[in-house]
Amino acid sequence: MQTPGRGQGRTRAVAVRGRGAVSWRFLPKGLMRRLVAMDEHVDKSGRRRAAPRFIDRETVVDAALEVLAAKGFHGASTREIAKAAGTSLSNLYNYFGSKSEILEVVLEDTARTLADSLETAVTAAGEAPLARLDAAVRAYVDFIVEKPRASVVGITEFRYLEGENRAEVVAQRDRTEKVFRTAIAEGVEAGDCDVRNLGSATRGVVTLCNSMSTWYRPDGRLSSVELADLQVDLVFGLVRATGRPGAAH
Repeated sequence: MQTPGRGQGRTRAVAVRGRGAVSWRFLPKGLMRRLVAMDEHVDKSGRRRAAPRFIDRETVVDAALEVLAAKGFHGASTREIAKAAGTSLSNLYNYFGSKSEILEVVLEDTARTLADSLETAVTAAGEAPLARLDAAVRAYVDFIVEKPRASVVGITEFRYLEGENRAEVVAQRDRTEKVFRTAIAEGVEAGDCDVRNLGSATRGVVTLCNSMSTWYRPDGRLSSVELADLQVDLVFGLVRATGRPGAAH
């Protein structure tokens, strides 16, 4: 595994078991395209044949989300994911060694996007703890509203990850938990929140936010703003905030 400098993205090559191919899973798009273009194969007669059609990471993630949201990890097949991505099964295996590997990429991408959104929101909210907590909850609601399939798959299919794949997704999920833990801790220190146990309160808030992905419906009667107001009110009640949500933003 090679980890480049900050801001360059992550590069990791994983040998595909039994195929002699390599899965370039986190290369920048431009470099990935050039590598695939160079990936020609030589047959027994010495003639070169063209490499398989390039498929980018986003295409596979979107296709996998579509299939996983509809059928779940065990109900979905790699062949179905390949079809949804508009490629062949054999070509998909040039980039991903298994369905588990695809799931890990999908969940890590989802968890990273959510954590990035929350961190950006609380930074923009200023220094007031309740304003930061309010912003984090609203950013989570926005994520679910904008990416309902990703939010559902991120919660329901995580249990099927194991080993290193699971650890990498957990690292991204921990970033989200840290956003809430820090805001609550700062609220307690400022006298704005009253919780008996910081860890339990944090897990309660994260669980409450996670749960929205299981009941949210795009055609529901509440607008995204009303949903956010509801979630913020519930979270503020959970941490016994002394100010009301409306006063925090």
